[in-house]
Amino acid sequence: MSILTLFCEIDDFFLPYEKWKTTKCLPEARPIETRGRPRHLHPSEVMTLVIAFHQSNYRTLKHFYSRYGKKVPIF
Repeated sequence: MSILTLFCEIDDFFLPYEKWKTTKCLPEARPIETRGRPRHLHPSEVMTLVIAFHQSNYRTLKHFYSRYGKKVPIF
């Protein structure tokens, strides 16, 4: 399965899940700490990277992310 197909499947899952989560779950008591930085990845992008890592032959997430996940260095 290609990474694009995997992302599309996961993103199709997250759209109704986020809608369900806002209507059925309690709101968070406090916002998640971001240390003054905006987030860069959507949860579906993170899940795509995690699933692709587990399907790959890499032993560490650092090596996998430096090869596939990181296109532009974030300063």
